[in-house]
Amino acid sequence: MPFCPKCRYEYLPEVLVCPDCEEQLVDVLLPENEKESDDVADESPDENAEGWVPVALLTSVQYADLLEEALRSKGIPIIIRSGAGHFGPIGTTGPSSIFPISAGYLVLIGEDFLVDADREAAIILGDLWDKSKLIDIGE
Repeated sequence: MPFCPKCRYEYLPEVLVCPDCEEQLVDVLLPENEKESDDVADESPDENAEGWVPVALLTSVQYADLLEEALRSKGIPIIIRSGAGHFGPIGTTGPSSIFPISAGYLVLIGEDFLVDADREAAIILGDLWDKSKLIDIGE
């Protein structure tokens, strides 16, 4: 018996298209967690793809979140990578677990947006941005 891949209803063998969803029926349904969905696109940028430039290393998650939200609202692609590992900051134990030594929050920006991101980040974070930058971004 064929199934609708979208609404998951079962139909008689002579039915080829779902009358509700207008989807082509399939013989086998994928489990819910493996179902391919066109409804929700993954908007997360791929930091392993080319075109991302490490720009700054921030010391606070609050600054990183603030910057990420502000740049995304301006349409500037940004990725924040945390230096905290599976076992906490840098995966350390002992005295540094009491006084955490964090690797910080690495800011990656799409290479076509470096100047705009630098300008916006300087407005938002001021001197902290200049001290945190890993590269010099010329206009």
